[in-house]
Amino acid sequence: MTPLTHPMSAGPAAQASHPADQPGAMSTMFAIKSALRRDMLRKLRGVSQDQLEGQSQAVFRVLQQQPFYKNARTVGCYLSMQKGELRTTHIVQDLLSSGKKLYTPYLPPAATASSDKSIKSDQAKTPKTLDEDHEPGSENPLMEMLRLYTNEDLEQCPLDKWGILDPGLRRFDVDEQRENVFDAGADDLDLILLPGVAFDDECNRLGRGKAYYDRFLHRYTTARKRPLLIALALTPQILPLGEKIPTTPNDFRLDGVVSPVGVVMREVKDASES
Repeated sequence: MTPLTHPMSAGPAAQASHPADQPGAMSTMFAIKSALRRDMLRKLRGVSQDQLEGQSQAVFRVLQQQPFYKNARTVGCYLSMQKGELRTTHIVQDLLSSGKKLYTPYLPPAATASSDKSIKSDQAKTPKTLDEDHEPGSENPLMEMLRLYTNEDLEQCPLDKWGILDPGLRRFDVDEQRENVFDAGADDLDLILLPGVAFDDECNRLGRGKAYYDRFLHRYTTARKRPLLIALALTPQILPLGEKIPTTPNDFRLDGVVSPVGVVMREVKDASES
């Protein structure tokens, strides 16, 4: 494990010269990432429910011992799918029970997103190159993070079409709208616990190809301080030592990855990454 010795940069890792900047390199890199994503998703389909639950509980136990988790007061964390990714049920319940402020991802319906002037404005300001599968002219909705307040609030959330708990825009325990992390009165996020498809030993992340998190982080760190970015991983999602996930200058690099076997924190190599 490599300790994190000082705060990370306020945005994507700065790089003077990046391989993806070279002619033809971008399309090659996208092809490599797409192939890796397909292969990893195939492997994840083979993870049994017992293995998924066992590894999820192991990650929760590891996470509970980490100072960055214990000391965080405001946390962003995804609500997990039923299959194919680490379950966050115990983590979310623990965050709510311990009195921490919890925010979870929210994707507005397409019709709502397309009619919201503030979202259109944010889309215009967000780089179009944050994800390899993002096609010009086919905007994905911008991800928000809305507050989940209590375990009672959590228990009343319905499942969406992907089998993920959907808190929606309004609370279930009290009749009021949920707080958005971008609201003026919202506290800065200390920590975000992210999902992903694959991770390497340098804490690079391969997502599902929609750039939801990269776009959110670009918007968030433009307005607020950069939170600590920690991914939660099943054992098969960690690439063998030496295998790397291709990156672009716009990719937000993780600060660490938690898996059933422990925590790997990204080593800061030079001032451009601090």
